Amino acid sequence: MKFLYYSLIRLALMVIVFVVCALLHTGLVLAAVFAILIGFAVGYLAFPKLHADASRDFMRFWGKLRGKKKSTVVDETAEDEDQYVDEQLRREGRDI
Repeated sequence: MKFLYYSLIRLALMVIVFVVCALLHTGLVLAAVFAILIGFAVGYLAFPKLHADASRDFMRFWGKLRGKKKSTVVDETAEDEDQYVDEQLRREGRDI
């Protein structure tokens, strides 16, 4: 939830800077560049605790996504390896 809140704050900062730059006739491309740079910099410097909380929330979410996929792939790979080793031992006539 902190990630969404932090993202909305940065987006609001970007919109404000973009509008101010556009009103000052800096050009739309330059206004967009300024808005992105200033929005990210102010968000990072002015809200360090919120930035850290948002990073933890995002990493927790990403870890859940990666953990589910990784465990199924690892389990399938381990099962395939076990079957291969058992088959090789049977071919050699050794006890399993």
